[in-house]
Amino acid sequence: MPTVEIFDSDPRNNWLVQQFESFRFNGSTVADKVIPRPCVFLVFHFNQRPVILGQPPNLLEPMFVAPIVPEAIVLEFQGRMDSFVIGCKASVFSRLFNVDMSPVRKRSITLPEEIFAPLWVKLSKLNTSEQRSACFTEFIHALSSTPYQPDAVDFFYDKIIEKSISTPLCEILRECPISKSSMQRKFIKRTGVSPKTLARIVRLNYLWQKIQNEKAINYQELVFEGNYFDQSHFINDFKYIIGETPTVFFKRNLNTVKLFSGFSPQNPN
Repeated sequence: MPTVEIFDSDPRNNWLVQQFESFRFNGSTVADKVIPRPCVFLVFHFNQRPVILGQPPNLLEPMFVAPIVPEAIVLEFQGRMDSFVIGCKASVFSRLFNVDMSPVRKRSITLPEEIFAPLWVKLSKLNTSEQRSACFTEFIHALSSTPYQPDAVDFFYDKIIEKSISTPLCEILRECPISKSSMQRKFIKRTGVSPKTLARIVRLNYLWQKIQNEKAINYQELVFEGNYFDQSHFINDFKYIIGETPTVFFKRNLNTVKLFSGFSPQNPN
């Protein structure tokens, strides 16, 4: 099994960073699903690299940003791996580094070499997660002498994360200062998904966190907690994003899924 460290960002980084994740592995093949989460991931691989299983399989790059994806992917670890991952606010990261997050088949987006290649080299020479997180903190604070100023897309993204579990998307959109069509175009480019898909992912992540350690699933409670129309609506949403029904998914061993998806015993959030 991989060894995974997951820890919160320095409060000074909250405008961009959600959490840091460190993956170390040295052994035979391990493969399982990665559950979509409502943020993008800046990924650095320093030894062998994981493969996204599919037709064809996709060997991941040494460094890239992973956009928000609408469906679970299957990741395979093999050999000796040392990876450092930073979960970031999608709309902020894409604007800060001028990276187009529009959906791509390979599930990874190439980073600007002139900015991130020197950072990859610095991180590769450090031994601990704490040293790497401190290095990244120094990196982002050196980017600008003035604080980041959120725009309308950042505002909408934050509101979906904050309110979409209990508030219809149309009501959240009414709070935004630009038109629906303009927001839709800009939002996909900045996050990789539509506002509706992000809201679905936020709700499922909330419920996944709520029930991951429970032995019995109360579907009526989940429908109510997630503000779904009915049980069928919940199951269809779950199956579309996870690729399995809740009954099948929660009956199997989920230890690897939890590790791959950023839910560890140390930090289940």
